Amino acid sequence: PDQFDLDSIQLLWMLRRLRDAGRCLDGREVRDPPRLFLGAAASPFGAIPAYEAIRAEKKVNAGAQFIQTQPVFDHERFLEWLEALDKRNVLDKVHVLAGLVPLKSAKAAVFMSRDVPGVVIPEDILKRMTEAGDREAQQEEGVRIALEVLEKLRDTPGIQGVHIMAIHWESIVPRLVEEAGIAKPVLSAAAPD
Repeated sequence: PDQFDLDSIQLLWMLRRLRDAGRCLDGREVRDPPRLFLGAAASPFGAIPAYEAIRAEKKVNAGAQFIQTQPVFDHERFLEWLEALDKRNVLDKVHVLAGLVPLKSAKAAVFMSRDVPGVVIPEDILKRMTEAGDREAQQEEGVRIALEVLEKLRDTPGIQGVHIMAIHWESIVPRLVEEAGIAKPVLSAAAPD
């Protein structure tokens, strides 16, 4: 059935207790507690940002050390959520990774906007995608939009990074990272003489 014994907040609390106190939910002691860096999902656009901030705060209080958000397309509304977190003194307790989805097609953008809970894509972005032209032109527009969002996020206080969710389009990630200038050079080991 579609029911769970624990919700996400209770699960975080249980995992934090297991890690920090070495105790299972039923009180049994664990010899070698796991070393976990606990994370949680957040949906800044699911409801009023202040309400979503309360839910994120509960997750942080339960043990979340980082939060990954739903994709950000509406930067202003994302800022409202961050401000609500800041007012609740949450931002100094958690690492926030903003979600980024490069839109592969107008059809995908419309689907996400209408059918994926917690995802808000402003009308101007939907219009850009639907008016972009053929499949290749839509992909290029999706890349431009993703790079614009990345540029805004780069200067956004309160976040520590982004997580790229390239849905059915993993091959675009290296291009986004390179064009956004967020790639760090990889040092290879020196070849022996």
